[in-house]
Amino acid sequence: MIVHSATPKPTKPAIAIRQFRKLWRLIVDPPYRHMMWLHYVRRRGIFQPFNDTRADRYPRIFAFVQSELGAGQKLRIISFGCSTGEEVFSLRQYFPNAAIKGIDINPGNIALCRQRAAAAGDGAISFELARSTQNEADASCDAIFAMAVLRHGGLGAPGVTRCDHLLPFDDFARAVADFSRCLKPGGFLVIRHSNFRLCDAPAGRDFETILQVALPQGTAGTPLFGPDNLLLSGADYPDTVFRKRL
Repeated sequence: MIVHSATPKPTKPAIAIRQFRKLWRLIVDPPYRHMMWLHYVRRRGIFQPFNDTRADRYPRIFAFVQSELGAGQKLRIISFGCSTGEEVFSLRQYFPNAAIKGIDINPGNIALCRQRAAAAGDGAISFELARSTQNEADASCDAIFAMAVLRHGGLGAPGVTRCDHLLPFDDFARAVADFSRCLKPGGFLVIRHSNFRLCDAPAGRDFETILQVALPQGTAGTPLFGPDNLLLSGADYPDTVFRKRL
């Protein structure tokens, strides 16, 4: 006879320690505090509330855009949902002469980003606290990167079959429509790990796909939802880099 031992339940002291650590982090870590506020209080209509990021996270994609636009060109680039700035400072390595702007809705993130920019002494890097690109001028950008931001981490939970309780498709459609407005003809829109497909949005007709990046075999992809807010079961969408039609 095989006896299966039950998974031990966390003890009350262990639970208390975890709760204390969370409370302490809320007090001393402003980006974390604002992230949790976005997640629990202002959930509806907010793109990815979590701060997950790292430096040079997408080297193949960054290098491809660099090869297409030119490393030494005086470009204007936006990192939408820039988190704590790792993507912006990584893009600087690929585009040394570009004006690069990070946009994020988290005040703690932007405060930290501005501190990092001031320490770097790079006057061509800037950051804005905003939830959209609506403050950008028409046809003013050469590239917009929206990497792992047009999504909500909660939509990957087991049993989720629709998205509109956290992130309606219409919010995505509005965002990419404004990206199109901001981009110059021939400009690049780069989207990775989104809960939606650009081809399903009305603005999708403004773009052509120029790079597809498949996920490594065995990697679970970000779940995709359609214009009806329903899960597209089994769907895959490797389209990643798009050029605005002339």
